[in-house]
Amino acid sequence: MMSEFEGERRIVYGEKDDEDGQLVFVPRCEKCMRFAKPDATVKGPDGPNATCTKCGRTNMLFEGYM
Repeated sequence: MMSEFEGERRIVYGEKDDEDGQLVFVPRCEKCMRFAKPDATVKGPDGPNATCTKCGRTNMLFEGYM
């Protein structure tokens, strides 16, 4: 299955040996799909974790754990 965002960069948080693994995001606003500036750290896949120039605080698209 091809991803709609195939070939785009990903933002990865955490270490490979973390309990759940690394969190992987596509750095786009979930509301308007523009590129978003990711936060330096995140606590999990939920909650605002980036800033969009149009929408303000937002969530990036969460792809899963690696």
